[in-house]
Amino acid sequence: MITEIERKELREIFQGHYAEDVLNILKEKKITNRNGKSYNIQYIRMIFQGVRKNLDIEAAIWQLARERKEEIDQRNLAKDKILKRTI
Repeated sequence: MITEIERKELREIFQGHYAEDVLNILKEKKITNRNGKSYNIQYIRMIFQGVRKNLDIEAAIWQLARERKEEIDQRNLAKDKILKRTI
């Protein structure tokens, strides 16, 4: 289960946009609900908020967080290189 502290940090990384990408990760891995259908965005948000518990969705949230963090780090490195060259 995602704790309140983790949720705050994840919100900073996601900047409010995560549910669609989590859904895409679940579809790529062919993870469905017990009825064999894709999870809906509202259910993904309930997992993120801690209302419900689902290990597959939590794993997809953490995977997305890792990907987004890497993107942010890459962007910051590129920015630093540009700024150091101009100084």
